[in-house]
Amino acid sequence: MIFLTGFMGAGKTSVGRRLAERLGRPFIDIDEVISSKTQSSVGEIFACSGEEAFRALERSALLDIAGRDTDAVVATGGGLPVDPVNRSIMKACGHVVHLRADFETLATRVPEDSSRPLWNEHARTLLLERTPAYEDADFTVPTDGLSVQEVVDTAAGLVRSLRPPVPVLVPSSPYPVYIGEGIFSDILKYTTRHLRPEGMFLMVDEQVLAHHGDSIQSCLTGVRNAMVTVPSGETSKSFDFLLKTLDEMFAAQVNRQWMTMAVGGGVTGDLAAFASSIFMRGIPVVHVPTTLLAQVDSSIGGKTGIDLRQGKNLVGTFHQPLMVLSDVQFLSSLESSQIRDAMAEVVKYGVIMDGPLFEYLETADGHDFEKIVTLCTRDKASVVGQDDREGGLRRILNFGHTLGHAIEHAHGYNTSHGKAVSAGMYFAAWLSRELGLIQLKEVDRIFRVIRKWTYPQEELCYPRPDMIDSALATDKKSALGGIHFVLTPGVGDATVKKLTSSQILGAYGRFIRESEGCLR
Repeated sequence: MIFLTGFMGAGKTSVGRRLAERLGRPFIDIDEVISSKTQSSVGEIFACSGEEAFRALERSALLDIAGRDTDAVVATGGGLPVDPVNRSIMKACGHVVHLRADFETLATRVPEDSSRPLWNEHARTLLLERTPAYEDADFTVPTDGLSVQEVVDTAAGLVRSLRPPVPVLVPSSPYPVYIGEGIFSDILKYTTRHLRPEGMFLMVDEQVLAHHGDSIQSCLTGVRNAMVTVPSGETSKSFDFLLKTLDEMFAAQVNRQWMTMAVGGGVTGDLAAFASSIFMRGIPVVHVPTTLLAQVDSSIGGKTGIDLRQGKNLVGTFHQPLMVLSDVQFLSSLESSQIRDAMAEVVKYGVIMDGPLFEYLETADGHDFEKIVTLCTRDKASVVGQDDREGGLRRILNFGHTLGHAIEHAHGYNTSHGKAVSAGMYFAAWLSRELGLIQLKEVDRIFRVIRKWTYPQEELCYPRPDMIDSALATDKKSALGGIHFVLTPGVGDATVKKLTSSQILGAYGRFIRESEGCLR
C-alpha cells in the first residue's frame, strides 16, 4: 500500500486519486471511510464527539484498511501520523509518502468552511507540531508551485517499483516482514525506516557466520556494533548461555538506545529476543532468519524462550520484533535435511488454514522459496495479529506439536523438530478421523503431502506411550481438565478440542499399532 500523509491542503485526496489511476490501484480516503461508516462528516464528529473519538475511529479505519489484501493508494487524515502506532501500522503494510507544502501555500488551498475543524488561528502552530511526524516517511514530495499532475509524476516515480512488506498487525506493536532474495545487503535501509539506534548488538549463529560473515560485516559498515556468536543447536537455549549473552551486552556498553539483531535460525532468534526483552527491561530486536523453519515460523509472533530439562521453551516472554527480514538467499547454504524438516511447518499451514497453499504443495515439483515464505508469513501474521498472546486462535499453530514436543522430549532432543512434528501431524490427522471430524479421503491427502515434503512414516520413530506421558503433563497447551489438542476437519481448517492425557495416550497406542513407523 501507498499512504499519503501531510497537513490540511497538502493535496492528499486529489493526488491520491490520480496516483491510484496511474498505478492501476484502488484509492481509499480514510476520512471518507469514516464518514461513510458513521453517516457523519468529519466536522460533525468533531463537534458532537470531540477529537479523541475521531482519532479512535481513524485508528479503527486504518487497521481495517491495513488488514485488506489489496495494494491501494490511501489518503490519510492530517492528524493520523501524529500517533506513532499509526505510523508503525502504515510502515508495516506499505510505504509512506509525505506531501509537503509551506503554510502560505496551504492557506491558499484550504476553503473557509467547517469541513476542516482544526483549520483556525492555531493552524500554523499545529503544522509545526506535526512536522516531525510527517517527516517520519519513506519519501517527501515538495508540492509548492507544482500542479497535481506534477506531484503525481514525482510520487509515481518514487513508489512504482516498491515491494510491500507482509504486515503483522499486533495491536500494540505492528511490524513488517520483508521478503526477497538478496535484500540483506540493504539491512540498514530497512532498519532505519523504523529506528536509528546508537548501536547494534548482533547475535549470529556460528554456521551462518562461517558462510556469510564477510557480507554481514560489510552491510554494517559505519554502524557501531558488537557481536556474540551463538553455537548451533538447541543446547544454546539455556540459562548459562543467556547469562553469558547479558554479560556480553554489558561489556559492549549496550544501552536502551541500542537494538539487537538476531541472524540465524530459531535458536538464535528465541535467545536473542529473550535477552532483548529482559535487558534493561527491554530493547528492540530485529530478526534476520536464515533457515526456512525460522522464516516461515519462529521469527514471526514475538515468542521467546529457553529450554529446561523439563521441556523446550518453558521459560520465556512475548517480545514482538521491530521488523523481520527474510532473505531467501540465506537458504542456499542449508542442507537438504534442514529444508525437509522445515517443510513440516509449511505443510502445517496448508492443513490448518491455507487450502491454496496445500494445493500448491500437492502439485509443485520443487521449492519456490520466495513463494513459500510469503504464503506462510501471511498465514502466521494473520493468526498472530488476532491472537498475539496465544490465548485462543493461535493454538491452531500447534497442529502436530503436542505429540511432536513429547517425541522430542522422549528422545532427549536427539530427533529433529521436523521429524517430530511430521510424526505429530500424522497422528493428529489420524485422530481427527477416529473422532469423526474428517473424511478418510482428506486424511489420505494430508498423509500424501506430509510424505512428499517431509518424512514417510516408516522413517519415523514413535516412542512408547509411557515415554510421552510425562511430557504431555508439562505441555504448555495443558489446562485444567485436559490438553488443548489441535485437530483438522479437513484441508484448510482446524479445530481445538480439550482432551485428557489418558484419551491422547489411548489413541496414540492404537495409532502406533496401525502405523508404519517403528516403536522405540
